[in-house]
Amino acid sequence: MRTGPALDAAAIADAADGTGPEPAALRHVFGQYPTGVAVVAVHGAAGNPVAMTINSFTTLSLRPPLVAWSIGEHAVDLPRFRDAPHFGISVLSSAQEAVARHFADPRRRRTPTGTDVLDMGGAAPRVRDAVGWLLCTVERSVPVGDHLLILGRVVCVEAAPGAALAYHRSRYTPIDGRADVEASPWT
Repeated sequence: MRTGPALDAAAIADAADGTGPEPAALRHVFGQYPTGVAVVAVHGAAGNPVAMTINSFTTLSLRPPLVAWSIGEHAVDLPRFRDAPHFGISVLSSAQEAVARHFADPRRRRTPTGTDVLDMGGAAPRVRDAVGWLLCTVERSVPVGDHLLILGRVVCVEAAPGAALAYHRSRYTPIDGRADVEASPWT
């Protein structure tokens, strides 16, 4: 696969034949794009929380209010997320890097965190002290590439002041929170 600034017929032909860029090159370019950091959570078997750190969350529509996030097709918790009727997305604050790391690790995230981290009340668990929270009902799930894209209709939101946590070039970093939620018309 060709690299560089020019997108010519040879590069398009390489992409069309299915080879595409190497995964390492993709990771490098994708890492140049900063993303927010959130934890998606559902109630699992016997009411236990199933949660994981994501940066694949995106807004789709305001009317109706729709969001989407994705999970790898080989993720151990895929069945729990795929089959849940509701999910919660907690947008992490800049002070919650430890929470992000905990739920990003497939081995550690199954360790109970206690009620100081997760609030288990309601239709989906939520991270305490997050700067934002969305409760969503599952609209549909669509297999795309090596992931399952989960689309949800937002039914409840909450926001709090503070700086958000971002991920850029394989590092967590705060996003300046000076333009806080107090100016938002929906709070």
